[in-house]
Amino acid sequence: MKLAMRVVTVLAALSGHPIRFSKVAAPDRDPDSVAITPGPRAAIGTVRGLRSHKSIPYAGKLRMDILAPQGSGPHPLVLYLPGGGFVSARRQMAAKQRQYVAAAGFVVASIDYRTASVGASYRDGLTDVATALDFLRANATEYGVDTGKSAVWGESAGGYLAAMAGTDPGNKLDAVVDVFGASNLAMVADGFDADTVTAYTSAGSPIQAYILGPDRAPADHPDEMRQADPAGRVTADTPPFLLLHGDDDRIITPAQTARLHQALLQAGVDSTRYVVQGGGHGELSDHPDLWNNTDLMDRVVTFLRQHLT
Repeated sequence: MKLAMRVVTVLAALSGHPIRFSKVAAPDRDPDSVAITPGPRAAIGTVRGLRSHKSIPYAGKLRMDILAPQGSGPHPLVLYLPGGGFVSARRQMAAKQRQYVAAAGFVVASIDYRTASVGASYRDGLTDVATALDFLRANATEYGVDTGKSAVWGESAGGYLAAMAGTDPGNKLDAVVDVFGASNLAMVADGFDADTVTAYTSAGSPIQAYILGPDRAPADHPDEMRQADPAGRVTADTPPFLLLHGDDDRIITPAQTARLHQALLQAGVDSTRYVVQGGGHGELSDHPDLWNNTDLMDRVVTFLRQHLT
């Protein structure tokens, strides 16, 4: 596990909400997904020659980092939302992946957003996403942003927020990349071992606190849980989605992205879902290299080019 992810796990533990790993994997049986095993190509490395803007305040104490290709642009915008178990959101996450996407011709902005650790809810997180998009569009000339072409890209908790943001037409997004994000948070641990299911679905869990507030259990508030499910917000006008999940994810069950994928397809939305064979939860897994190679990242870049250029 890399240092950045050790920081996430430590912060989660110090907040009183340690990240749990299921003892068993949950099955993935989606018939409309594509199983992939990223090939033995080079791991993505550090990219040179990008324009970098760091620690830009965009809403109160919240900040963003921006990577952009050389030249004035304008370039399509990709807003990256980091994971962190709904208790941490560090904009510095996924540095090499963000560099790789920026080098492919996109302005990539990564943001801090409010989490359960400061008493925030997913509504606050969505406000932060919308505020960041507004900021980048308002300052498009300075950062070389094409205001007419934008996407969100998130992992884990950030993947959930990306899916929620993508199903809000007010954000005017053209594409969504959701990497092992949740959908129906009341069932986020279905298929995991009993202790993990209890820990994830009981009142006081950071996942549930981010949706309902502290000390409220999902079973007691089904209407609120439905409102917080991106699958229930999908319409025919929802932008295209790229979904990725590992079949050995022990933190977010693969059925979560499969469920959202089916909702998108049923609404006639362009949706592609890849299942990474042997893949866990990104850096929080035994094989993080499956998520950090050019084979997989080229699929992300191809999707973004298809819908933003």
